[in-house]
Amino acid sequence: MMKKVIFLFILSISILSGCRIENPTYTFRIKVTNTDGIPIQNVMVEASVDVPGHRVEAYMVDKTGLDGIVEFEYDYEAVFKVLTTRGGNPFTHIGCGFIKLEPNQTVESTIVILPYDPADPGC
Repeated sequence: MMKKVIFLFILSISILSGCRIENPTYTFRIKVTNTDGIPIQNVMVEASVDVPGHRVEAYMVDKTGLDGIVEFEYDYEAVFKVLTTRGGNPFTHIGCGFIKLEPNQTVESTIVILPYDPADPGC
């Protein structure tokens, strides 16, 4: 009988300690390169969720560093549209892609930036 009580006690402790509610983080990294795979610095990277009524914080903007990389963090699972641009108005270079965030992982995506063609203004 005592062995059953001890077993049940240990079992209940292990079950309760395994039921933690976590707040996952959603980190993502965008690397911008040219067609030769060389990282490009000072590229404007915009990451956004294209859903009407989306959260305001679902729009992020930053520039790539010397390594051609920019990193963002978000609080929820989402799929972000990524737009990379360089130059003034009109842009001299542009690139696009999507990235799906995963809980507690740093998801990475490489965007190839190409010369901007006014005849083909989108991605």
